[in-house]
Amino acid sequence: MKKIIAIVLSAITVAAALSASVFADDTVKVLVNGKEVTFTDVAPYIEEGRTLVPMRTIFETLGAVVEWDGETKTIISYDPVSDVSITMQADSKTMFINEEPVELDVPATIVGDRTVVPLRAIAEGMNSKVGWDQDTKTVTIEKNINN
Repeated sequence: MKKIIAIVLSAITVAAALSASVFADDTVKVLVNGKEVTFTDVAPYIEEGRTLVPMRTIFETLGAVVEWDGETKTIISYDPVSDVSITMQADSKTMFINEEPVELDVPATIVGDRTVVPLRAIAEGMNSKVGWDQDTKTVTIEKNINN
């Protein structure tokens, strides 16, 4: 009986170690102007090849003012440095940059009580240079930000 318990505990330990390494491999980092962005409520994740991040954190990190209309589930932002306004609605694949429609690969969506947005579309919409390092799963963004 002790031998069976030892084998089961060993199997559980190995499975836990393997699953932890799988999750660690899925961790996405975001750097803006060389500084890592901390996401406290929802971690960045990849869906259909696109990185999604919490909307307020990324808009404010990129220097934009952002508002949320809970009634219509609409994100409204303005970046004074690039003079760009971005509006998008949760679950819609259409984003508006200065009132011009842009089709997205994945829509903004609500996760728990947070809205996540496709990072590249937002950053490029605010005239940022965006890069991706597949080996480290790191998004790099270079942007002029008015502090």
